[in-house]
Amino acid sequence: MKHLSFIICFLFISLTLLTSCLDSGDPYNAGFVFRKPAQAVNAVYANNVVDSIVLYSYGDWKVGLTDGQSGWCTLERTEGKGETSYSFPVHFQQNSTDYSRSAKFMFVDVNHSDDAHAGVLYWQYATRGDGSLGSAADVKTITGSDGSRFEFTYDQQHRPTSLHVTKDGTGLMNLSLNFNDGDSTLTVSNGQHTLSGRYGNDYQPKMLVGQNDTVGYYAQYFNGYIQASANYAFNIEHHSYGQPAKRYAVKLGGQSLQPDSLHNADSLRIATDHVLENMKLTYSQTDNRRQSVDVNQLIFGTEQCDPYQLLSLFRYARNTSIISGATGKEEDDRITVSTTLNADRSVNTLTVTRRGQQVVYTFEY
Repeated sequence: MKHLSFIICFLFISLTLLTSCLDSGDPYNAGFVFRKPAQAVNAVYANNVVDSIVLYSYGDWKVGLTDGQSGWCTLERTEGKGETSYSFPVHFQQNSTDYSRSAKFMFVDVNHSDDAHAGVLYWQYATRGDGSLGSAADVKTITGSDGSRFEFTYDQQHRPTSLHVTKDGTGLMNLSLNFNDGDSTLTVSNGQHTLSGRYGNDYQPKMLVGQNDTVGYYAQYFNGYIQASANYAFNIEHHSYGQPAKRYAVKLGGQSLQPDSLHNADSLRIATDHVLENMKLTYSQTDNRRQSVDVNQLIFGTEQCDPYQLLSLFRYARNTSIISGATGKEEDDRITVSTTLNADRSVNTLTVTRRGQQVVYTFEY
């Protein structure tokens, strides 16, 4: 009787992996041990370009594509010898189709293909880690009729590397960003302080921490002690030593925060040591994912714009649609917003009107 030693770290969800008991021939070992990836279905973002596979095979092996499109996802190695460990890259093309896509690879023991095989599937989202679509245009400058100017730079994966904001020639904000993919650390310098945080394959930090400053996600609580789920409500908070915290309280009411999902916050409250803004939000039909930046951050004016959220470093706070209006407690405390679009549906101009004052922001790509 043959004894099949079949070791697999994961099971592909649509494929049943079996051990077999055979009645003739020599005993043998066959199968795979996958140290990476740790699961059969692996999600990547539209701007991810590389991953890796680490495996041990008991027998000679080869790989074939069984489902999906092969052009955007390629393995650097597709065959190998038995009783050998392998580590090799998986390369992805950036997804600019505006649709998610998948590719499934089958690892097969050459001599025992019916008994030893394992599937690995890569699923690539339509959106980048920051919530923008993979086809979104990179905003290079935004010029405001109030004398403001925003200047942006990016790397090849459409991640922001700098933001410089001036108004009437006076500097307001100056951020430089470094994504270190070696240790998955984002470092942000604001000219005075440096903050850093770890990120996953979405390139998104949950928290940026410096010696005296912290920016990131914080939970909201009901009645002071019951934590709200993030898809119901959460905060983006800025803490700086010796100064009141600034809080952006977002209410979603149970909407999905999964990548590629659509969500628009019901309301937004901005507070320091007292409530500054408490606004009910309404939305247009215009997609806020068609350009690299979160244009909704401009509705409160240049000085009040949060640069970290403008760069969409905390994508859960990025609403899918562009805001058309925001209403405060007072009837006359109302913001109206209108946009014109380019041919690719990215924003050309954003016009914000509040208390009789109008600011037009013009975007260049």
